[in-house]
Amino acid sequence: MNNFLSLNPDGQSFGAYAKFGRQIYRRCTLNAKRLRGLKVIHVNSTGNGGGVAELLKNQIPLERDLGLKSRWLAIREPSRFFFVTKKIHNLLQGQRGFLSEPEKNYFLNRLRGPGQELGKYLSSQKGKAVVVLHDPQVLPLIEFLPASISVIVRLHIDLTTANKSALKFLRPFLDKAQRVIVSHPAYRPRWLNKSTTVVSYPAINPFSEKNRDLSQAVITKYFRRFGIDLARPVMAQVSRFDPWKDPTGVIEAYYLAKKQLPKLQLVLEGVMEAKDDPQALGVYRELSMEYQNDPDLFLRGSKTLTDRDYQRWVNALQRGADVVVQKSLREGFGLTVTEAQWKGRAVIGGAATGIRQQIKNGQNGFIVDSAAQCAKRVVQLVKKPRLEQKLGRLGRRAVKQKFLFNRLLLDYLEIYRALV
Repeated sequence: MNNFLSLNPDGQSFGAYAKFGRQIYRRCTLNAKRLRGLKVIHVNSTGNGGGVAELLKNQIPLERDLGLKSRWLAIREPSRFFFVTKKIHNLLQGQRGFLSEPEKNYFLNRLRGPGQELGKYLSSQKGKAVVVLHDPQVLPLIEFLPASISVIVRLHIDLTTANKSALKFLRPFLDKAQRVIVSHPAYRPRWLNKSTTVVSYPAINPFSEKNRDLSQAVITKYFRRFGIDLARPVMAQVSRFDPWKDPTGVIEAYYLAKKQLPKLQLVLEGVMEAKDDPQALGVYRELSMEYQNDPDLFLRGSKTLTDRDYQRWVNALQRGADVVVQKSLREGFGLTVTEAQWKGRAVIGGAATGIRQQIKNGQNGFIVDSAAQCAKRVVQLVKKPRLEQKLGRLGRRAVKQKFLFNRLLLDYLEIYRALV
């Protein structure tokens, strides 16, 4: 297909998840047996970087292992297209402003070719099929799909304060979907039918390079490689350099905490792989210029590792840091929060709606809404490692119950069955 990149992630075995819940495992395999051979096509905007690509790298092979004929297609578009879609993303997360008519027309016209190609491909296929459109970047493709195709729209973003004009622009496409999946009940637009809206949380793969157990020797090796001193306290946030992730607020909290913890170091890991986020490079460069003279502040925005090594480095960073932060201002769902919790870490999260359902304040981590509050919690967790360990254990328990891929697969399988 000329307008799409077909992605083929490495295979995975769903059988490995049996130990995380026999009941969910049995329900998944029973549903999958009834759906065997179903064509499922997931479409998104990029194959690398960002939470959606992270999810699909695991969901596609697991669906295939369960007997579904799942495919992953990412649209091929120029950089200008992603500047427009990033603006749509920001508007939907509450930024003021509007999409101009030329921007709307450009966005829609760019998707005409991919839409026609996808529609033609699906019309030539025999048997039942489901298309899953991930996020607004590909939403208008729904206009070109055959009426016989069941369409699911998966919105991964925080819509609690969505710009009304942007939501109005996308409404005709959302209204055509048979199901709309969101990560929180508050993300459902009021006009969207409750009966067609499903709440499903994202999830992580506990067996991936990013999440599997690591020895202390491996953790130490990676920290030494980047000149980070494990003998001194380390504060870390793993996120794209996106204003919604509030990297400036994290840095402010770091300097406030450093008044009480003079040896504190900060690592902001945000390697820019996602082509659909052109804003990240500018944010990274601005921060790099401003804080280049602080030897205790590590800003990582360029990729110096292979994919496998990078995943292991993030794993090591989340395990080796004394405090893990995700101080997002808006967050549909923080996969990096779940990753750190799975490693038994107490996470300090911003007061975004998505993070509030992952972190129960004071029970398995902390919720903060200012740099000063964040700094206070950083100092507290560094000075009280037993508290950090206790909260971390409860965080891991919550992930095991709700945020692993066995539960996510069950959600999707039940939606597929309801549609076909």
